[in-house]
Amino acid sequence: MRERRRDYELMFIVSPLRASEEEISTQIERISQTIANLGGEVIDFNHSTPWGRRKFAYSIRAYSEGEASRRIFNEGYYVLCHFTLPTTKLVEFERPIKLADSILRYMLTLVDTRGERSVVLSDVDIDDMDEEGDDEPE
Repeated sequence: MRERRRDYELMFIVSPLRASEEEISTQIERISQTIANLGGEVIDFNHSTPWGRRKFAYSIRAYSEGEASRRIFNEGYYVLCHFTLPTTKLVEFERPIKLADSILRYMLTLVDTRGERSVVLSDVDIDDMDEEGDDEPE
């Protein structure tokens, strides 16, 4: 039986501490290799205007590499990726993104090509979901 492939959109925010051109291209390459290794195909990456380095609407508190306490971030580097992937490989795809120290937040969306709508699959804060204990994404 053939695996069902779907179109996805991934938006992720790279920490400003790791937002040099070399670090960004390394992160993009890692995600591309992960998609290829899982049998998917990258359609495109977009980190030019209006994406790229942007100020947040509100501050994000996140752990930085080597720091014991959380640090407050007011900006980050946005990258948008379109790709296709077998539906059975989605959990394996998300794991390295969750473990990456340089990614502050990400959102994975299923792109419905039949209708003109998108379904949000995960809107995850890499640090413990919410300070108050809610598991609801904001």
